[in-house]
Amino acid sequence: MKRRNFIKGMLGTGLVTAGSCAFRVPLIGAAQATPLNSPVVVVIFQRGGCDGLNTVVPYGDPDYYALRPQAPAGIGIPAPGQGADFSALALTDHLGLNNDLFGLHPSMAPLMPIYNAQNMAVLPTVHYPSPSHSHFSSQRYIESGVSREDFPGSDIDYQNGWLNRHLQAAGANTPLQAIGYGSKLAQALRGNVPVQSFSSINAFNLGLSGTDRQALIDNVGAIYDALPSPQDSYRELVHQSGQTLFGNLDAISAIDTNSYSVEHGALYPNSTFGRSLKETAQMIKHPSIGLEIVTIDVGGYDTHSDQGAGEPTGRLSKKLQEFSEGIAALTTDLGERMDDVIILTMSEFGRTAKANASEGTDHGNAASWFVIGNKIQGGIYMRDQDPDGGWPGLAETNLYRDRYLASTVDYRDIFGDILNQHLGHEISEFGTLLPGHSYTPLNLIS
Repeated sequence: MKRRNFIKGMLGTGLVTAGSCAFRVPLIGAAQATPLNSPVVVVIFQRGGCDGLNTVVPYGDPDYYALRPQAPAGIGIPAPGQGADFSALALTDHLGLNNDLFGLHPSMAPLMPIYNAQNMAVLPTVHYPSPSHSHFSSQRYIESGVSREDFPGSDIDYQNGWLNRHLQAAGANTPLQAIGYGSKLAQALRGNVPVQSFSSINAFNLGLSGTDRQALIDNVGAIYDALPSPQDSYRELVHQSGQTLFGNLDAISAIDTNSYSVEHGALYPNSTFGRSLKETAQMIKHPSIGLEIVTIDVGGYDTHSDQGAGEPTGRLSKKLQEFSEGIAALTTDLGERMDDVIILTMSEFGRTAKANASEGTDHGNAASWFVIGNKIQGGIYMRDQDPDGGWPGLAETNLYRDRYLASTVDYRDIFGDILNQHLGHEISEFGTLLPGHSYTPLNLIS
């Protein structure tokens, strides 16, 4: 049977009347004033391997400029106050350990007010043991929350993403408790709890008009609600997926993106990334949606050539400008709601310490991650128990395999802080949530 005929049949079954679905939510247009009262996590994945050394620039390490000469001869970004038009933006370490060492890329100026307000943790040396230089593999390890040694070949759970494990432990409470923006569902959200992904709210309509979509929800959604959960595991998966689909369709139908008004003068980038963030803000503000987890993919960070330095026309500059403007807009739009929202940004790896012959960089090791929110204890984190603040250095003897920035922070400790200090899980649950990992808190969250 063709999909069109099947849907047409479902629209005309008349099994239930309009408005009878159990998961009906009210229409929302303009921004709501209802404050958040539950935690939300927004995960932004910079896919392609973002160059951490030109994102969080270690201008205080003299070996940085030996490896990366400044423009026009290379991709090195000048130190703050060096008279260059596009120099690094100095970061004063609120933890008091790494002053006069780091600066943000000049295109990341929109994030400086957040950092200066001590609401942004900067982690320039994040990765995992025995790293892979494959995009696919490294993304899979990180989003599964599982080490490379345990993936696969052991009894460690690598099928469920780390955020899906959270949903399993916390219990699904609302149709749109978690969503993913992107061409496919992020591995972090894959697992036993069905989660929807889409490119935009308006595109998630099955090609139907509003009236036909609502009729489909009413007719078929009620069937899924009425049927008992099947015993067979595969039938149960189909049953759960159907419930998720129609629950999400019904919840999404309540959101009118055309009449949404941003707050506090927020200005989102005119891009797919900007639209995803704007829609995320609208759903977070909705008093009935109950959104808790969002993943957003943004690509274009695989800068093997013509990466650029600090000039705004460079490939990396353009990506970091969009990245920073988008995050700044989201935090501005949400305002006090950021008390309950944490934004986590990540990339599958950094880049080589030395620029290549094509004025770019190749797949590397440690990457720069950020954690943002009003509850974040801002500063630069590289394991502050080390006397020197934890910076591994860029001298050849300090590089991992003579080519890569060494890692000092295991990404799973960042996940652990969020799971424990924000989402409320007990550390005793980490055997399931972060299998095979011995969690050492970073204490990013107050």
